[in-house]
Amino acid sequence: MTGRFSTFETVLKKRGRKWTWCIRTSKGVAIMQGSEADRAAAKNQADRTFFLLLLTAPFRLLRSSGFDIKHAG
Repeated sequence: MTGRFSTFETVLKKRGRKWTWCIRTSKGVAIMQGSEADRAAAKNQADRTFFLLLLTAPFRLLRSSGFDIKHAG
């Protein structure tokens, strides 16, 4: 089943006084990134970005169009 869906991870790192966040694939390719003044803000922004990324995923289109995933393939 992992071949059908992409796997993502969020990464937080402290760089000087700022915290950088990154959403990347399991292969390490950065999809989105940014920085915030503190860790809590960086975590929140990374989580929000990850949620929006999931909302745009292709498998959501299949489900909302009435396509039955159980009987596909």
